[in-house]
Amino acid sequence: MYQRIIDSFDAYLGNIIASLPTLLSGLLVLLVGWLLAKLLKIAVLRGGRRVLDPIAERSGLDAVLSKLGGLSLTKLLAWLIYGLVLLVFLTAAADTMGMVGLTRAIGAFLAYLPTLLTAMAIFLVGFMLAEKVKGMVSTLTETIGLSGGKSIAKVLFGTVMLFMTITALNVAGVDTTLITSNILLVIGGVLLAFAIAYGFAAREILTNILSSYYGKDRFKTGMRIRVGNDEGIIERIDSISITLRVADKLVLLPTKQLVSERIEILEEPAE
Repeated sequence: MYQRIIDSFDAYLGNIIASLPTLLSGLLVLLVGWLLAKLLKIAVLRGGRRVLDPIAERSGLDAVLSKLGGLSLTKLLAWLIYGLVLLVFLTAAADTMGMVGLTRAIGAFLAYLPTLLTAMAIFLVGFMLAEKVKGMVSTLTETIGLSGGKSIAKVLFGTVMLFMTITALNVAGVDTTLITSNILLVIGGVLLAFAIAYGFAAREILTNILSSYYGKDRFKTGMRIRVGNDEGIIERIDSISITLRVADKLVLLPTKQLVSERIEILEEPAE
């Protein structure tokens, strides 16, 4: 048993010693890659602050990146180059040390990386577009004095971001069929509920508009009429109301009464 232990230890130690040059070579390749990635990162940071950051600030990309992760375009590009160089040299080091599984995994990730970067770019452009739409709608509603402008701007921002996120996920290869179906059901339900609520809320207004359309040929300004307990001269007929002058006051009646109520014409207007 003692001899078997000694033989096993000698074999294990022999394998370590035999693979030591390969291991050191791989670590040396990795060290060179780390140093090169570090140098490229520093170079991009120094050059990008003078060239890329002003361009990103003028285009509004810098503000978007700061909201997403607090990074500038230069820092994002520097870290991206740093990671890519490290991945390349990590693949070379793994290949040198005979780590076939790690080499294949990194190779598959590098092959997928362009698709991932494209999806990220689409998401970033979508965020910029949503911010632009939000700002424009908010400014426009404030200019014309429309209440609830910020809420409308937030809804539009969320809608644009939703569709751009789904597009980015599709580009990245994520199956969004179930997500899209659920979103369409939710949007359809919200729109249906809004249509029903708006229909009930606007029912009286639509009734008045239609009543004014059918009654404007039979009733004219200056005509004295009696509608229920109100008797007076028609001052004005618009799309939703009829204005009667009763003694020394004005009475507003909904125009639907031109169709639904019994109306007495007491005096025709003077020609």
